[in-house]
Amino acid sequence: MDLKNYAQGDETKILELFKLVFNQELTLDQWLWRFRHNPAGKHLIKLMWDGDKLVGHYAVSPIYMRAEGEDVLTAHSLTTMTHPDYGGRGVFKQLSSALYEELENEMNCKAIWGYPNNNSHYGFVKSLKWSNIAVLHTLGIAAKDVKSRNESLQVIPISKFDQSHAEFIDNKLASNFKAYVRRDVNYLNWRYVEKPVTEYRRYQIESEHGKGIVVAKVYPSGSQNQFDLNIVECFLDSFENMHDIIDYIMKDFNLSFSRVTIWKNLFDKDHLWLERNRFVPVLPQTYLAARIHQSMPNSFSDYRSWYTSMGDSDVF
Repeated sequence: MDLKNYAQGDETKILELFKLVFNQELTLDQWLWRFRHNPAGKHLIKLMWDGDKLVGHYAVSPIYMRAEGEDVLTAHSLTTMTHPDYGGRGVFKQLSSALYEELENEMNCKAIWGYPNNNSHYGFVKSLKWSNIAVLHTLGIAAKDVKSRNESLQVIPISKFDQSHAEFIDNKLASNFKAYVRRDVNYLNWRYVEKPVTEYRRYQIESEHGKGIVVAKVYPSGSQNQFDLNIVECFLDSFENMHDIIDYIMKDFNLSFSRVTIWKNLFDKDHLWLERNRFVPVLPQTYLAARIHQSMPNSFSDYRSWYTSMGDSDVF
């Protein structure tokens, strides 16, 4: 078997392996968006070949984060794939070792992080020097329990993010957290406007309680013709009228919803506001882990310092 860097044209084999391993389609547009059009820079992809047969794949996508006020280059760990006929041959470990060496020694990457699933978490921590940061719980509320008070909202759909949106979000983050993905204008538009296939709806909100920016999407709930409303990003001056905001968004989508879900750090002060608004822990739970360079501040490994949202994950 031969370990090689990605070369243009390999994406055809990558998409075929993805379908084989995960039993679902990854479109070429999705792949190009993530790995070629990322405003943070070039992807890094390592491939394992057996002749002309692709048998292993590991990719990361660059992400700039703020760590105690400084911008640092990190890498979001994404799709790890091994052909089902090649399990147990050390393919994943060989790919990851080669990829990490290049990231850390040649690209000055300060951390590789992500949300390993149940199949990969053990290997990341046991064999690849990753450290656990947290197990994230999802907060949810049944759609029938969303009780609008019919408060007046001024809601402006965001067709494209501008500098005022990025500054509002950054002010919220910088004043409360020491570790978070840098959400500048380029990132926001790449992540929520330009991404193919997934429809995100973006809202600028003003009310007597203050201002806000919310990004939402829908996902089939498993019940026939029922959906979950995923609150992918939520930056509010106050959560007092959270139910009115959710009610507006559900009506905007005009679908039948079973529940509303959001990620919120347990140590985030807004967690209590969500509890007050009848959000409770629900499944799924998600690992957050990282391989952290020694030059990173200690706070990066402390979940109390982190802001996380569904939008940080490649799943949503």
